[in-house]
Amino acid sequence: MGFKKARVVKKVIVYLGLFLVCSFVLIPFLWMVSNSFKQRSEIFTYPPVWIPRQPTLEGYLGLFREKPFGGVGFGTFLKNSMIVSLFTAAITVILASLASYSLSRFRFRGSSFLKYIILFSQMLPGSLMLIPLYLMMRDLKLLDNLMGLVFAYSSFTLPYCTYLLKGYFDSIPPDIDEAALIDGCSRIGALFRVIFPLAGPGLVVTITQAIIMSWNEFMYALTFTNTYGNWTIPLALGSFRGQYLVNWGYLFAGSTLVTIPVILIFLLLQKNIAQGFVAGAVKG
Repeated sequence: MGFKKARVVKKVIVYLGLFLVCSFVLIPFLWMVSNSFKQRSEIFTYPPVWIPRQPTLEGYLGLFREKPFGGVGFGTFLKNSMIVSLFTAAITVILASLASYSLSRFRFRGSSFLKYIILFSQMLPGSLMLIPLYLMMRDLKLLDNLMGLVFAYSSFTLPYCTYLLKGYFDSIPPDIDEAALIDGCSRIGALFRVIFPLAGPGLVVTITQAIIMSWNEFMYALTFTNTYGNWTIPLALGSFRGQYLVNWGYLFAGSTLVTIPVILIFLLLQKNIAQGFVAGAVKG
């Protein structure tokens, strides 16, 4: 009986801890969603209320109806963010998969040093690369250009995703490569026909991480874009907060809309994402 009671107490403590963690994460999100449906006067009501007394869609409708940024509306910012995020993810997964497979399977002079350089690059703040990247974009005529943002975002998503995907390739036995080569596949054929299908969850994690990192990025977008037509969503959300006035309705509604794609990605791909992270952690 004493052992069973100890197990019950342990489970209660674990579930209570999980409940507290989930509450800590979900309460701010639920508060943001609730405020996005409130009228401006109700947002500042004290004591605060969770359920809006007079729900309104004015915040959401106003985002797309009004075009306060030089005739550019929220739909343009949403489209720009989608273009930049998808192109960044495509470039990242192609280059990261080839680089991580090479680092996982081949030993060459400087390979160990290269692995440490990739890992070390993740310890550097993004602001350190801001001026060099700006000068490079200026010389390449890529300032105020969506493709310039794609290349800039790839500079910090590629090292991270390469190291992340390398751990997944390390978990796949090299014997599988050798068996494919014996069966007549070339090295590239074995990679695309055998290894990549097995590495599906890891590739899903890579794509997901690249999309999220570029979707939420603010500093590079602020530095490398000048016109409203090339703004991304983080810049638009930041502009709703002025020096003397904050448009809380638009800010809460826009933040909710920005969060929805990320939530959908995790809901649709959560199984593959979990498998990718766990398998990639087996070997480093």
